[in-house]
Amino acid sequence: MKGPLVIYPHPFSKAYWKDAANEFSSLKSLCYSALLCALAILLEQFQIPISQSLYISVSFVAVGLCSLLTGPLMAVPCGVIVDLVGFALHPTGPFFPGYTLTAVLSAVVYALFFYRAKLTFGRVMAAKGIVNLFINTLLGSVWRVVLYGNSPFLYYICSSGIKNLILFPLEVCVLCWLFGLLRKPLLQFRAIPEGSDLHLQAKHIAALAVLTLVGAGLLVAFILLYPQITSFLKGLFK
Repeated sequence: MKGPLVIYPHPFSKAYWKDAANEFSSLKSLCYSALLCALAILLEQFQIPISQSLYISVSFVAVGLCSLLTGPLMAVPCGVIVDLVGFALHPTGPFFPGYTLTAVLSAVVYALFFYRAKLTFGRVMAAKGIVNLFINTLLGSVWRVVLYGNSPFLYYICSSGIKNLILFPLEVCVLCWLFGLLRKPLLQFRAIPEGSDLHLQAKHIAALAVLTLVGAGLLVAFILLYPQITSFLKGLFK
């Protein structure tokens, strides 16, 4: 019988990466990754298009949960599978391997912050901040210049940055709600270590509710006003 799952304070440990590698030989982890990859691919089919190269997707929910359960090494093939199968089922433009790299990097970042770690609001915010700011906005803007190149790099940075800044608090709330709601079954099935769960207190629930409502309102306003925002940015970065 295997011993209890271990919480690591950081991923800079040989034991941490040994546990992450062992996920490939765990039937339970393979089942988790298969189910959550399938869920991520399904969620990818329900994107909200904003422009030719900009859309909103909620597949990060399944990717974040998969990374939490299976670790940073399993996150690499999972990211590849989700991107390639998702593109095959619902292409949103020409295939570009840069977006596959984006999917892999996002999954790895989530895993480095969530896997075998004590879940906190700070960790969730840090993971989403890195993904939204550096991977989605900065790296994503590079890919859009390479693919489309009909607007300056700063235009893509600003348009994508505004979207990701608005989505940031809303996506943090969604992940916190998810981890909070699933804490009991995840602990019961020994999917996460004892003491690593995100326990939502009354004050946390109230704060999340307010942020969710505000974030949803800002997102709706952004979608409705996007043509005006686009015109303004294009005029600014001619």
